[in-house]
Amino acid sequence: MAGPIVRITARHAYQEYVFGQDAVAAAQTDVQLPAVGPEEGGTVDGYAMAFDFEIVSVTAALSSAGSAGTLSVGATINGTEDADTTLAITTVTNHSKKVQRGAAVGTAGQRLGCELTTDGSWNGTTADIVVCIGVLLKLDGI
Repeated sequence: MAGPIVRITARHAYQEYVFGQDAVAAAQTDVQLPAVGPEEGGTVDGYAMAFDFEIVSVTAALSSAGSAGTLSVGATINGTEDADTTLAITTVTNHSKKVQRGAAVGTAGQRLGCELTTDGSWNGTTADIVVCIGVLLKLDGI
């Protein structure tokens, strides 16, 4: 005899949100990166979140590394960068950070984004960047 069919939903779901910029210029301050979608040149700078959420990781990949200057990226919630999510990138092409659970949280309806800053001596200006922000979506109540 077959067992009963049970409908189970996990309490959290992991999702990555992608942002990017071509030819990362020097001397940028708190520039909101566009969300990466099906068409290049997108101007949407974030994702409206349907559920409460917490940021658990940030990864960045550059097409080539700079050899001078600094570049940093971090997740934003409603346009404000959360310091717990900031990655400082210097001369590497790949960088990642795990974010402590509960450190960077948002609520349904808020906008998840990504901010980029470079100093005036950043010389990786031909590099393209892709940033992925890992989020746990809280599915309680559905």
